[in-house]
Amino acid sequence: MPSSTTVRVDVATRDAVKAIAEADGVTLDVAIRRLVRAERQRRMGAALAGADADAAWLDVVASELGRDESR
Repeated sequence: MPSSTTVRVDVATRDAVKAIAEADGVTLDVAIRRLVRAERQRRMGAALAGADADAAWLDVVASELGRDESR
């Protein structure tokens, strides 16, 4: 069984994430993982758009290696 923790957030933030999770029919955990992944992808896109594509891509891939992205 995966370990878990408590994260203190504003009630409005919790409710917003809960609404996303309910709309998608997933748990809060899955919704948060999806949001984190979307943010990483947004940052990769920004890095690629603002720099030499080959160098930026290699930097992004290198920074992502070793991260746990359990889906």
